[in-house]
Amino acid sequence: MTIIMEVLVYLATGSLYWWWTQNLTFFGLAPNLLFAAALCAAILAGPVKGIAWGFFLGLYADMLGSSLFGGYALTYSLLAYAVYVMKRHFDMASPFSQLVAALALSWVCMFFYQGLSLAFARINPLGLKIFLAEPFLNALAVPVVFQVFYLLKRRSGVI
Repeated sequence: MTIIMEVLVYLATGSLYWWWTQNLTFFGLAPNLLFAAALCAAILAGPVKGIAWGFFLGLYADMLGSSLFGGYALTYSLLAYAVYVMKRHFDMASPFSQLVAALALSWVCMFFYQGLSLAFARINPLGLKIFLAEPFLNALAVPVVFQVFYLLKRRSGVI
């Protein structure tokens, strides 16, 4: 039963991200809810489940885009592994540590995906507006997504 619930949460997360980016952008900017969900799943779940969530959320982001297929899946999988290593040394459940981790890892993920895109596809998908503003939007979204995922984990055992 929890597998079905996890698939439903995954589909709801992807649908919310798609709807948010289509309808609630502010000057073309929106928080990357897939990044926030991958980060929160990596914080709440164990290493295998966290990396699996990162991979599948990245795969969903790759399906929404038209550039390097598999780049976000690799990026979010490595993000989940980095969070697994970090959470052994830091308390990632506090909102401040989530803000700092989201801000830092947003830029790291952007640089990593930019490097993958330049190396394999010779395209430059990163704009200055996104580079400067999206990490702050992600940092604001991560504590909210964390609370939603935490409630889902406590009530139904999902994630």
